[in-house]
Amino acid sequence: MEVSNQITLVEDVLAKLGKTIYPLANLLARPLPEGVDPLKLEIYLTDEDFEFALDMTRDEYNALPAWKQVNLKKAKGLF
Repeated sequence: MEVSNQITLVEDVLAKLGKTIYPLANLLARPLPEGVDPLKLEIYLTDEDFEFALDMTRDEYNALPAWKQVNLKKAKGLF
């Protein structure tokens, strides 16, 4: 029985760490969800939340120079 509980725990941890999409509210709150890179919060957003938060599409954002991406994320609270 104890081994079974440990296996479930490992599966739960892996599921949390493997999660790749979070609601915008979860990424604006602190502490961040476990396993989230605080310097790349935009990669965890749905396309809809991304456009809502940054006022542009992912393609438009990716076309910006890195320094503009950083400044935009700072201005929108995603840094």
